[in-house]
Amino acid sequence: MNNLLYRGSLTKQILFLSLIMLLILLISFTITNTIAKQIIEKKGENSSKSLMLQIEEKINSFYSDMDGISFSLLYSPTVQTYLSSKNDIDRILMQNEITSVFANTSALKGNIKGIQLYNKNGDMTTSMGIRLTQDKQTPIRSVEYTGLMKMSNKKQPTDYIPYYLIKVPIYKLKKDRLASDYLGTCIFVMDVSNFDNILNRAKVTPNSHLLLLDSSNHVIAREGINPSLETVNIEKWMNDSNYIYQTITLSATGWKLISVIPKDELFQDLGVIKHFNIATYSVMFSILGLFLIIFFTRILKPIKAIIGFMKSYPQVGSDQRFHMVYNNEIDSLGANLNKMLDDIDVLSTQIQSTQKRIYEVEITKKQMEITAFRNQINPHFLYNTLECIRAIALFHEAQEIANITASLSNMFRYSVKGNNFVAIEDEISHVKEYAKIINFRFMGRIQIIIEADKDLLNLKALKMMLQPIVENAVFHGLEKKIDNGIVKVQVKKTKNNHVEYVIQDNGYGIEKKKLEELLQHLRHTEDLAYSEKNTALGIGLINIYRRLKLFYSSTAEMTIESEPHIGTKVIITFPENLQMIGMEEK
Repeated sequence: MNNLLYRGSLTKQILFLSLIMLLILLISFTITNTIAKQIIEKKGENSSKSLMLQIEEKINSFYSDMDGISFSLLYSPTVQTYLSSKNDIDRILMQNEITSVFANTSALKGNIKGIQLYNKNGDMTTSMGIRLTQDKQTPIRSVEYTGLMKMSNKKQPTDYIPYYLIKVPIYKLKKDRLASDYLGTCIFVMDVSNFDNILNRAKVTPNSHLLLLDSSNHVIAREGINPSLETVNIEKWMNDSNYIYQTITLSATGWKLISVIPKDELFQDLGVIKHFNIATYSVMFSILGLFLIIFFTRILKPIKAIIGFMKSYPQVGSDQRFHMVYNNEIDSLGANLNKMLDDIDVLSTQIQSTQKRIYEVEITKKQMEITAFRNQINPHFLYNTLECIRAIALFHEAQEIANITASLSNMFRYSVKGNNFVAIEDEISHVKEYAKIINFRFMGRIQIIIEADKDLLNLKALKMMLQPIVENAVFHGLEKKIDNGIVKVQVKKTKNNHVEYVIQDNGYGIEKKKLEELLQHLRHTEDLAYSEKNTALGIGLINIYRRLKLFYSSTAEMTIESEPHIGTKVIITFPENLQMIGMEEK
């Protein structure tokens, strides 16, 4: 497959991708149909479950009504007195009163077809309505619901009347309303027709089934099923994947509420979707065929023309360009190809120029390294020599010699330290050491004043930038001056977040012609092929300017301002963040 997709011709690739598209559509249709069925089935289950919970709530409400009715009847003074009396004559005299109470109770619920009262020995003492056999009743401790029962219909002997019983225990009620001694049992003969009314119009689909079964699976009430059906085999629905089977067990009676929904009825609307998908497939086939025709005539043929041009380009030369005749996106591609060839010609020239410049940079760096090695001396030898001089001075109590030797040693140690970037605070300390030496040499006639922004002291900056310029100011501007001289060094931040060095003296200054010549040499210094031997003017400033450009590139600037007999000012600006220029040392 990889060979067909990546190594085959464009035609094979398009045909292969078309087949993949059709396969994806087929899989998409299958997945969509399956998901739609699952969603519909889930909605059907939720709807059925909601209806069943409503039915369960109605049945439980009926149970609660019967509990209230039975409590009102059985714990009324009439029934309590009747069952508590041990005199048969008293019970006979109360018979009419008991019958009246039973009649009032039956009127509360139309489906109460009979009431039978049994004493604590299980003997029936009185009844009303449908009367069952006079078998003895076993004492019970809580309310019991029987399953479906039948009795013969006197009007039609071949027919049966379905019913069920509610058995309620009766206890003697004390004054504090607490039941104590067992007095007997009351049996309510109940008609099942009220459950049919509860199940009525609760079906999800026209042919779904809703059943209320007792614990023996006898049909108490039904909706959407043959009325003559007395028992059902629920396992056939449970194990049949063509039906959605749901059941709820009623806790009070143990009866089961069952919902059975044929899935075919839920999925009837999916037929429309299937026909729509078939029509979509036909349209997609037609579009795909049209696409292949357009592809071969309007895309593949022009592409082959471009390929032919690209193969012949090395032989025909760089002046040849693609001829555009198709008036479509392929022509735009050809135009871009022609532009790319033009750009390549330009870039080739630029690359050659850049390579030449890089080569010149490398040569310049090597020259700087050679110069550094040529000027380097053994630092340990000089350190030890300076320490010996300082020790001899201290021994002879020549404190000034010891101090100037210490300053010279510190300056040398700093100058040969390997890092290109140091903290600005170190640069200022180096200038201060130099200032001590100048102070000793000129007996305080030349002062070096330093003003630095404290927030900038910890920033990294290029090493050996301040001291050479200060030294240049002393020897070229102030040394020959008879009056006192001042070199002022300022380190501050500019508005555009750059660091600015300002070194200003009140010395002789530089004549206008020499200043212009110096600035001209600085501009030539940006050409890295420029060598120090080209001029003897301002070697120190030129070296600083070259290092500034080498490390900071165009982000740093150095300007020189001077007036004869007034002084000279050198201003250096560079970015405070080394990461911005990619020169941070690891």
